[in-house]
Amino acid sequence: MVISVNWFIGEFLMRLFKRFSVFWLLLALGSPNLMAADIKPDVLVKNTVDKIMHAIETDMDISAGDMTKSIEFVEAQVAPHFDFSRMARLAVGRPWRQATPEQRDVIIHEFRLLLIRSYASAFTRFKGIKIEILPLRPSENPDWALVESVIKLPTAVAQPISLNYDMELIDGKWKVFDLQIDGASLIINNRNIFQREIQSSGIDGLIYTLKQKNAENTNSEGGAR
Repeated sequence: MVISVNWFIGEFLMRLFKRFSVFWLLLALGSPNLMAADIKPDVLVKNTVDKIMHAIETDMDISAGDMTKSIEFVEAQVAPHFDFSRMARLAVGRPWRQATPEQRDVIIHEFRLLLIRSYASAFTRFKGIKIEILPLRPSENPDWALVESVIKLPTAVAQPISLNYDMELIDGKWKVFDLQIDGASLIINNRNIFQREIQSSGIDGLIYTLKQKNAENTNSEGGAR
């Protein structure tokens, strides 16, 4: 099966990157010291935005597109606050039950790696935007929260973008398990892509394609240095 360059990331993530949104919201979670459960998710995001923006603007290596430095930053500051296991499971959907424990581990690993590299590659695209974190709405479930935000682009004619993320309290820490841009879900978008691949080539076919995409990204990173 022929897979386009944007296969896994799909139109959803490409749309996010082109519209200057997902990465900033992800980075808003980037302060490990502020992840205590007694800090509300919306306050957590608001308190860390300025700090992360400062880091991006003052780190010359990241600003210049150094992928190694960017990936290290995402690994340290962003990845710990995402539930990649749940995200992978939800993205695969029902076929997850058919996967062996070994296959599941590989899918989670490759899924995580691909998302991290995708986020890191977007470092140079996010200057001049502003983020407004909306007040947190009450939830009947104290272990779940939907943090809503509005992304304002630097051009006056650009329409604001709504970017929200679903968070769950796990072992005293808030973790993201889905992102939504203008109502479109990252998980649902990739579930459709994953299931088409599984129907065509099975679980092993999905794993092969994820590995292939990560290998392509690694090669392109090497050529960019």
